[in-house]
Amino acid sequence: MQQTELEKIREMAASIPKQKDLVVFFGRSGSYFIDNVKYFFLHCSRKQPEFKSIYISFDRRDAADLKEQGLPAMWVNDDDAAPIMARAGLVVCDDFSWKDQPSLWALMSEAHIIQIWHGIPLKAIGFPEINSSVNMNPEKAEKLTFAYSGYDAVVSTSPFFTEHAFSKAFRAKEFVECGYPRNDVLMRRPDKYDMINTDKEIYAELVKFRKQGGKTVFFMPTFRDNGGGPFEDGAIDIMRLSAFCQKNNIMFICKFHPYLSVNKVALPPNIKLVDPKSDAYPLLGLCDALLTDYSSIYFDFLLLDRPIIFYPYDLEDYISKNRELLFDFDSMTPGVKVMDQESLYTAFLNILIKGKDEYSGARKELREKSFSYIDGNSARRLGEHIVFNYL
Repeated sequence: MQQTELEKIREMAASIPKQKDLVVFFGRSGSYFIDNVKYFFLHCSRKQPEFKSIYISFDRRDAADLKEQGLPAMWVNDDDAAPIMARAGLVVCDDFSWKDQPSLWALMSEAHIIQIWHGIPLKAIGFPEINSSVNMNPEKAEKLTFAYSGYDAVVSTSPFFTEHAFSKAFRAKEFVECGYPRNDVLMRRPDKYDMINTDKEIYAELVKFRKQGGKTVFFMPTFRDNGGGPFEDGAIDIMRLSAFCQKNNIMFICKFHPYLSVNKVALPPNIKLVDPKSDAYPLLGLCDALLTDYSSIYFDFLLLDRPIIFYPYDLEDYISKNRELLFDFDSMTPGVKVMDQESLYTAFLNILIKGKDEYSGARKELREKSFSYIDGNSARRLGEHIVFNYL
């Protein structure tokens, strides 16, 4: 789209009076109904009558599915989407997919913007990433500078992470320490709305498996900017893993980053693959241990107070070629660290079979540093803050 056309759209949108209570929730481009925007939208559309909430999806089927559930949703290319966006007084997002699309930014640049983001960062994001020499170039820096700037509010989880992470990563007028809406589901039994875009078959299978005495491990590795991962790099042999899990009555569930597209393949016994674009949070309560590397999911998992195993087999390569870390890795990872498959299986045996848990105290210490609230009311707090400060 030509710059002159964008300027005309922006001028037109700026001339339209804004409805303070009209709130647009943006899903992620290329992803589905997941993460903090999902849970905050569900809260606002059902329990925050002060808002006129509209979820705008980049996927037509996604929008149709939500409408079938009686939720106010539309596809971004629907005929009535642009007029609604132009009138909206508030935008809620948890990444910047919509800002990357010039026509959407031209339509909505006059609205207030609430950025919930999609995780407490261990690795560098925003301006620390821009100022890093790792995997950075002028074009990428310019794009990220725009993406991480211009927010009225950015949601944080605690004063520690406001000071040491979010206030450094984002340019925003305020940082709201209310917690993440997606973590509310960890404090309750999921309802039918929570289960939208969640793998119900795996959920039922895990419930049954655990009732019969089995143990479950969730494997959630981070996204690597330059490609690769534990299976691709040979850090995990899937056939050996399957044999180990069968022998020890363990179910191993893989959930990759939403940015990845994974084709459905036949997996060996006791190995399950969750669609990367589905919502894993209702499943986490059925998880006996988490295996990860540098993914921010482990911060949220602290709320369940269950063991975490870290497998940073490519740590030096990751921080030199993909992304620098904001914090010292060892001091911010309260769990067993393993660097090869032998150590990995030993950790599984010790934690899942023998019941050893040597990091409970360290998890508690980091949990208290990471979260000001552990009560399942993050969405309500954020809603009340918006009503009081923006409506």
